[in-house]
Amino acid sequence: MSTFHHVLGLWLAPDFSAVERGETLPPHVDHDAIDPRGIVDWLAEFNDCGEDVTIRVPNDAVDQVTVQFRLMGRSSGSPQCEDFAAELLHLAETSADLDIRGPWAKLHALPNRRKAPPPVLLMFVVSGDFDAVMVWSQQFRMRLGIRAADILKQISGNVEDADHQGKLPSELAKYLGRVFAIPYKRERVVTGLASSPVPC
Repeated sequence: MSTFHHVLGLWLAPDFSAVERGETLPPHVDHDAIDPRGIVDWLAEFNDCGEDVTIRVPNDAVDQVTVQFRLMGRSSGSPQCEDFAAELLHLAETSADLDIRGPWAKLHALPNRRKAPPPVLLMFVVSGDFDAVMVWSQQFRMRLGIRAADILKQISGNVEDADHQGKLPSELAKYLGRVFAIPYKRERVVTGLASSPVPC
């Protein structure tokens, strides 16, 4: 059976209040100094639900400038960043190494990834048997408190916009704050951005 790949997007909310008050300078992230393996380990431990999947994090993320430019129409592409996800999926299907810098360079509003704004969208790839990947992804949403992940709520058809928002545990929010040099609010959204064809 072929490996199924699913690109998930963890939408993050940087807390710029200290910057806005003039207490700190706007932070920048050197993606060369980020350890994707450390983020993988955190995700795997947080959502250790017993499924046999592989989690991979690329060596880049999407910052708020790219998303904002897309929202304002100043650059092409959807603010949901499905084009980023499509490039990541292609790489995940063809390579064990997720060095995404080259494919994503043309998509970023600010292509200098050694001095980039903090990310608002952290993508990662979950790979394995289709059923295992789907269970892992569903459990991940549920552990973040995303009510829309509850299958009973989906069946009832009573899903509202607020049900798609969850909260990071404080430990993960603090960890990401250390990694990306800015505090993060706990409110989160997780989206499925791209995947291999669903097996018949």
